Amino acid sequence: MSFIMEELLITEQELEYFTDVPTLLQEEAVSMKPTMSFEEAVKACNGITLEEFSRNIGEVIKRLIPNP
Repeated sequence: MSFIMEELLITEQELEYFTDVPTLLQEEAVSMKPTMSFEEAVKACNGITLEEFSRNIGEVIKRLIPNP
């Protein structure tokens, strides 16, 4: 199996972007502040929490397998 090495040219701006990743990530992390709680975010996208899922699945199991 042989591999062909291809020359890759990038600009100085691209080089700076790829070499300063931690700095860029730190700046973005500082500027991002949560505006809503996890539960609010779940409700905003019509999701359910793990607690709600557990309660719902328990009710479904009771309906499918009633007590004798």
